[in-house]
Amino acid sequence: MKLNQNVLDELSSYLKKVKYKNIVQELKLEHCTDEHGDYIYLVCIKIKKSQKEKGYGTIALSEVIKLADKYNVRIILFATSIFGADLKRLYTFYIRHGFVLIKNDNDGKMIYYPQKIKEKLK
Repeated sequence: MKLNQNVLDELSSYLKKVKYKNIVQELKLEHCTDEHGDYIYLVCIKIKKSQKEKGYGTIALSEVIKLADKYNVRIILFATSIFGADLKRLYTFYIRHGFVLIKNDNDGKMIYYPQKIKEKLK
């Protein structure tokens, strides 16, 4: 089975409405393609205020990473403080989960490479 928007919508719905319905406020994922192939664009992960600092962001992100590894696709996101988050803290969070910050980009672009691609790069 190939990655498509329906797969991403199902994961998002499952996490928001079933598994973490009182925790995940918003999880938006988009299926995109560029010159390097398919990727998941992580638009946002929002944890309800009362549930922050309890590891739920890590759990939700881990589910997205599992999907990326399963389908062998990258995850791209743009870390931003526009919603009030501390940018340095966001970078640390995503780097801890295997994302790399694109140094020549001043827009906070970060990429996660799935395990199969990481092995090829070694």
